[in-house]
Amino acid sequence: MFEKVQDYPVDPIMIGADYFAQDPRADKLNLTVGIYQDAQGRTPVLKAVKLAEQRLVEQQTTKSYLALTGDADYCAVLGQAIMGNSYGTDWVAAQTSGGAVALRVMADLVAQMPQQPTVWLQSPTYGNYVPILTAAGARFQALPYYDPIQSKITFDQMLDGLQAANAGDVFLMQGVCHNPTGADMSPEQFAALLDVLEARGIVPWIDLAYLGFAQSFEADCAMARQIAARFDECIVCITLSKSFGIYRDRAGALFVKTRAPDQQRIRRAVTAIVRSGASHAPDHGPSVVRTILTDPELKTLWLRELEQMRLRVAQMRQTVVRVEQETYGTGQLAYLGGQVGMFSLLPLTEAQETALTRDHGIHVVQGGRINVARLGDGDVPWLIRAVRDVTCA
Repeated sequence: MFEKVQDYPVDPIMIGADYFAQDPRADKLNLTVGIYQDAQGRTPVLKAVKLAEQRLVEQQTTKSYLALTGDADYCAVLGQAIMGNSYGTDWVAAQTSGGAVALRVMADLVAQMPQQPTVWLQSPTYGNYVPILTAAGARFQALPYYDPIQSKITFDQMLDGLQAANAGDVFLMQGVCHNPTGADMSPEQFAALLDVLEARGIVPWIDLAYLGFAQSFEADCAMARQIAARFDECIVCITLSKSFGIYRDRAGALFVKTRAPDQQRIRRAVTAIVRSGASHAPDHGPSVVRTILTDPELKTLWLRELEQMRLRVAQMRQTVVRVEQETYGTGQLAYLGGQVGMFSLLPLTEAQETALTRDHGIHVVQGGRINVARLGDGDVPWLIRAVRDVTCA
């Protein structure tokens, strides 16, 4: 039987980590997997998380199942924190095992509709969207979002591409700290995009994975709040792995805003899809989040720690720009200073990307994505020198 199984595509992020592990060189640099690291190369457990966990250990009275859509209090607290006053009874919410499951539940729902809409994607975009949509059997198309060689957003091309979309189609977009490019739309561009979506009857679907890493947690919720306030139908997927540093604890959520006549039907659909797939979501991470968000002292501590992580990533970007300018004066990597979040794309061809790893021991995700948060001060000259070497060869 198993000899009939065909080869599955390899995840470019995971295979990048594998290649790094297999590299026998001691002098190598891993800029692949998307986790935050401090200046010492550690992914710390936040103090606010530790305190919340201690409280849970002392006060939690059961490990029984929750509802298939999870803890209603967690969903309500998180929905209010992210969507603000626009969050209310017109939303269907589900606690999910991280953002990937929230995405998959929605992909399944879209794929199972009698008249299947097209999901429009930014390109390049998060590497797991296509596998998730493909596995669900959803229909999708890509639109040009960013030119990695020119290091700039191709916004007009993206809007032009949306002219082919039909009413009832869906536009799946990254929120703040666009992965993999680090290039976010300006407020003016985002407003123009929403104008097009509204005019053409396209449903916005926003995926938020890095809240607090662009400006602040509150400011980074603005995109979701604008969508929630403006559209009768919209989709918001959340993962809190980065914002709370709880990667392995899988805290996420799916929020679907519906018109009143559709709400109970969508609630039953989401519940059925959850049951047939991930079933009950793990609750430890979401309980930590709920505990922090509902305790003023813990929330203040968490926001302070989140800001420290944001500042480290922002400072590392500025360090790359400064060192490159001081060393070579070309401004080749100056664009990194105007981008946000943990990820950016190096302006490399496929051959140059191969040379970066082969000749300099610097491992990046296919397509040239680097995790800026995994750089230390001592790594910056190495990276700059290597990029210059492979692009000037």
